[in-house]
Amino acid sequence: MRLLWRLAAVLGFLALTVWLIATDSAPAAEGLGSRPSWRHDPLWDDGKAEYALYEATWARYGRLFPGRALLVLVKEPWAPDLDVKADTPRPGGFDVLKLNHLRDVPTGIYTYHQMASVFLRRDDGSLRKLAATSSEACGVATALVRGGRLQTHSYFDRQGDREQSWPEGALAEDGLPASLRDLVAADPLPAELEVFPSLMSGRYPPALRPTRYRVTRSAAKVRVPAGELAGVEVRLTHGDEFLSYTFESAAPHRLLELRRADGTAYRLVKSERLAYWKLNRPGDESWIPPALR
Repeated sequence: MRLLWRLAAVLGFLALTVWLIATDSAPAAEGLGSRPSWRHDPLWDDGKAEYALYEATWARYGRLFPGRALLVLVKEPWAPDLDVKADTPRPGGFDVLKLNHLRDVPTGIYTYHQMASVFLRRDDGSLRKLAATSSEACGVATALVRGGRLQTHSYFDRQGDREQSWPEGALAEDGLPASLRDLVAADPLPAELEVFPSLMSGRYPPALRPTRYRVTRSAAKVRVPAGELAGVEVRLTHGDEFLSYTFESAAPHRLLELRRADGTAYRLVKSERLAYWKLNRPGDESWIPPALR
């Protein structure tokens, strides 16, 4: 009898051990996929930013114009009372990943300077705040997403100053170079996503509302100025429209190439982890290849 009790105890212990191992190794269900997110990689705790430079082609005025784009992705502590970056972490605060999406494109005798700052919670990837602006020789347009509300301010007729609710769960197009990284290894892959149109474009459509895209994913090897790299294309389609984002296969899944149905495209030229805010002295611009300065 004692032998049977001992055998039962051993078998029970082994079963519990196997269950604990399986539970501990199970992927966490969060973000856009069920696997642990790139956002949790200790890489983002190194005090530097992912600084990526792209050759840009931008569709405007019925033509395609060459320019440049920068994607700057960095971890920051958040001050939830003010909805801004905290100088130091504070009680009740949390970490965000900030994507600064910049685009500069000359058109004739004037240049568009466009930017969106997209703040995503590090823990679940949700949008916390978005601020966007577009400026050129004709005027300035701005947008702000905060607290579930969207405000837009434009100098164009029939636009002016507007305010509306931000659709819950919608992804910001200007932040897709960060938020879609969750889909590189997501299992299962969502069948559809709602994407709110770009707010750094400068001219807003009469009705601002999200578009529902079908989602597909495929392995892709791309050749960009930075080299020939193995990637994963996440493709969003809606009728004849598409948004294509090819990310590097290896974490943290840098964006290698972006393409839109209208001909807009980004192609990675150079990327490095930098404390870029320190590179502000004469001569530091040498990091940027001469053709894109």
